[in-house]
Amino acid sequence: MLKRTGMCILTALLAAGHPRAQEITVVELGRKALETTLSLVKDGDPDVRGQAAMVLGKAGNPAAAGVLKKLLADTDKHVRINAALALWELGDSAGLKTVYAIIKDAPPQGAENDSPLLELRRISRNKVREHAIEALAAMRGRKAADMLSGLKDDGFGLIRDAAARELARLGYSEELSQFLDALDSGDEAVRYEGAVSLGKICAKEAAERLRPLLARENALRLRMAGLDAVRCSGDAARALPELISLADDPNPTIRFKAIGALGAVNDGKALEKLRAIYSGSSDISLKVAALNGLVNGGEEPDDGILARAFDSGSQDVKLEALRTLRSAPDEAAKKYFLPALRDESVPVRLGAALQILTRFARPAKGS
Repeated sequence: MLKRTGMCILTALLAAGHPRAQEITVVELGRKALETTLSLVKDGDPDVRGQAAMVLGKAGNPAAAGVLKKLLADTDKHVRINAALALWELGDSAGLKTVYAIIKDAPPQGAENDSPLLELRRISRNKVREHAIEALAAMRGRKAADMLSGLKDDGFGLIRDAAARELARLGYSEELSQFLDALDSGDEAVRYEGAVSLGKICAKEAAERLRPLLARENALRLRMAGLDAVRCSGDAARALPELISLADDPNPTIRFKAIGALGAVNDGKALEKLRAIYSGSSDISLKVAALNGLVNGGEEPDDGILARAFDSGSQDVKLEALRTLRSAPDEAAKKYFLPALRDESVPVRLGAALQILTRFARPAKGS
């Protein structure tokens, strides 16, 4: 068991301004989470609207379909794509035509004398198409394979790569091999793009192939991308020696990512290293990253450390604390959700809202 350290600072601060912070019911908490999400759906920033739309989809309440259908006409195409994907998660295919239309809306090919502005516009339109390709694969799974295969002949490299990446994510071995082989390239840029893509594909086969990259690479961006890919692979134990080593790396970002990846390893050596980091570090980012892994391993969350995490000025630390709460019992997690809903960071607010809605506010089956 992890020792509970002292008074929960955050709860005390909340109590000063909100006497009912700890007594709030799950019904009230669910209402506040929904209000927070719906308010952000109307935000002036399209990125925020798109993130809020995804929360409504993942929350699983069909009553959100009306709001999401309105977003299919949003001025921003990224928001439309997120709304379409969210609707699909609610069992509504109303946005599928929107996704297909965006994928097919290819910009004209460039000419040598095109201005930089025209080239930027082409890139922007293709980034939207890439997003739509990712959504289509998530929505239709292997039923999207024929269209994805056709897009491998698209006139733009970004689209060809996106189609191949999504086929790999869906389990097609030929495309996956291309991204795995990129890790062995003599060109650093190719190795980096391969690692970034594997961080989206999340294939178990990647962990073993990423071990040499984690062990030998000096480039910070490559090690960061490699750690992200190992963490999402579902088989981080394959790279356990490298993760333990990088958990002591001089670079704080590398340490943080390595500790996060260690938390995905259900292994005695990994837990031993996480305990050593947790007890020996004064850095709240490292402590909360280690705590996440320990809680995933069955140990109790530490109120004092979680309070410090949510009181910190770091969005990454708060998001890691929210990940820790996923494995915490409802009553232990509940008291942190209200302050997180009021955080200045939109991802933190929406992350808290999603946990609340999925924990406490899912509609009963048949309702």
